[in-house]
Amino acid sequence: MVEELSAEIVPAVVLVAYFIVIVIALIAVRRNRAGQIRDRDDIRLEKKFKAKFFRSLTEGFQLESIKTLEDILNIYEAVASLSDEDISYRYGLSRYLREYLVALISKDEKIIPRTTREEDILEWKKLLDRIITENDIQVPYSDLPPLERNILNDITIYLKKGDTGHINDKLRELSRLIKARDGELNRIRKKTDGYLQIALFCLLMSVFAGALAVYLYYKQLGL
Repeated sequence: MVEELSAEIVPAVVLVAYFIVIVIALIAVRRNRAGQIRDRDDIRLEKKFKAKFFRSLTEGFQLESIKTLEDILNIYEAVASLSDEDISYRYGLSRYLREYLVALISKDEKIIPRTTREEDILEWKKLLDRIITENDIQVPYSDLPPLERNILNDITIYLKKGDTGHINDKLRELSRLIKARDGELNRIRKKTDGYLQIALFCLLMSVFAGALAVYLYYKQLGL
């Protein structure tokens, strides 16, 4: 009688425990997916912007309307909704131009039409190299996030003035910012490890529940 009762109760207990774990895992995955959806939205918007910006650059080169950095800045401003600060620092511009340069050299047909002549590609490359160099000279930290960019710009200004006191303050501020970024990365890493542990535990519970069900089934059959 006791064995029969155990045979009935144990699977029920295992299934209840398994159900609880699954619910916890689903909640954790849902929270993680909320963050991933936001990330995917950002990535999708950036891809859409780059496609439009690169297409505009190609059209500009074909029409020979791009001659200077200012011409590219006008296209950059027209394609994206940017604040005055973004335009001033050209955040991300050099990175996008280098990506376009790679596409140009590799003759990526999604960006560079197949009918483009070799001499035109070489001419565009020379012009693009000069514009990227000019942009890097004018705004050397343009591809950094705003906080790091502002700190390094301040340090550059204080270096020219020989103001070591303020330079030390900015270096300490930069150090705190790096530590904060590192702490944030560690938290993300730990959260990801937690999700993996939950997934592994669910897998083990599934294997255990399946094995227990098979064992009890054959035990009831007397095998």
